[in-house]
Amino acid sequence: MNNEVETNADAAERDDYSAEQPVDLRRQRLRVGSDDGGTSIVGETDHLGSCQAESDPMQQDRDPYGVGEENLAGSSEPSADEVAAVREARLAMLLKPAAGVHTDPARWGWRGRVNAFGLRIRPRRRGDEVVYRQAVERIRQPLPGTPVVVVANPKGGSGKTPATVLLSALFGRHRGGRVVAWDAHEACGSLAARAASCASQHTVWDVLGHARELCTANADASGLARFLQRQPTLDEILASDQTPGGSICIGRDECAAILAVLRRHREMVVVDTGTNDRAEAFRWAVANATQLVVPIIERRDVIVSALRLLDGIAEDGHEDLAARTVIALCGVGPKHAKIVATLVAAGITRIVAVPFDPVLAGGERIVLTRMGRASVRAWTEVAATVADTVAETLATRHLPMETRFVPDARWAAGADDATHQRLLAYALHEGQLSRGRNAGTTTARGPFDELDPGW
Repeated sequence: MNNEVETNADAAERDDYSAEQPVDLRRQRLRVGSDDGGTSIVGETDHLGSCQAESDPMQQDRDPYGVGEENLAGSSEPSADEVAAVREARLAMLLKPAAGVHTDPARWGWRGRVNAFGLRIRPRRRGDEVVYRQAVERIRQPLPGTPVVVVANPKGGSGKTPATVLLSALFGRHRGGRVVAWDAHEACGSLAARAASCASQHTVWDVLGHARELCTANADASGLARFLQRQPTLDEILASDQTPGGSICIGRDECAAILAVLRRHREMVVVDTGTNDRAEAFRWAVANATQLVVPIIERRDVIVSALRLLDGIAEDGHEDLAARTVIALCGVGPKHAKIVATLVAAGITRIVAVPFDPVLAGGERIVLTRMGRASVRAWTEVAATVADTVAETLATRHLPMETRFVPDARWAAGADDATHQRLLAYALHEGQLSRGRNAGTTTARGPFDELDPGW
């Protein structure tokens, strides 16, 4: 009897024993890439836990590609220390130019030809070469976080894809790489066809298929690089789906997972959008943009499409994004001055003129070294303006003293009439110019008197 009691007590004591269970080595899986550089063992319980997470329908709805909610919720917003560093860097740029901008030997013009024989003549202090060098230094200024530069215009043929290729190439060349141009067209975009080099067949679906492993702690940059197309300017291209006759489009979940991957491995993302401004991918890109770039050619339908886009962005609650948009205006024809005046009247101030370039208009691959010097200078200024705007947006945050002064409304009519303020301002200014040109003078009228915008 006593022996039986002792046996039961021993059994109870064994059941209460809470030490680590013995490891069955036959049921372990090896994983390459542990913290110490060797192989690590993933236990059966970890495997079961991951399977349970995959089978959780709520988790799948929130994160269908398994990148992790911490990555989806991860923000590209820099810390307060990084913002302070940006502010100090911009102040230094204003107080003193970068070393060599004014003193390095000239390479352009007659000075450059003379310097080829060994002389060291400086460029003209306010000449085109110094302006170009200053633009390059502005591109190189610190931009913490992961800026997302979105190139958009719903009107086809407005130059979105060439603008994306050039901005990505210039940022990649002058910032040392780690820049991705992402074709966020919902299906069959043309970014890969216009890039300088895109021989691989990898697309966004390959990134999505490996999104889970690319967002793990052990993932490295080379894992993502095999799905991107390396360019001569050190930037990379992420192509859109090119499947002929496909029926699946990129949506919000796909865009969120792709950005979660790119944010972990790269420093800047330049996004090429499609022409359907109501598509999920288009609206997601605009909603998550750090900076918006709108290319425009000297055609009325393209301008109207751009202004409609900016008004729609403002109505969706992104007025700040619309207000700081950078316009790349292509063309130097007789209408150029009038178009600039009407855009300024519509409240758009960041306008950079770029010349017509047959390399961009021809539909062939865009190689930066084959473009004319005037085009490279102009697009370098566009990229510098984008960098300035992103840095200004960061530098003005969390200032000790910040005014909230709001000027009086520019519109005499009610709030409902000013819903599409940029379109109305454009139509008003254009109408006044045409009436003044016909009558020999411009008469003061109300904002909506005899207004016939024609759309």
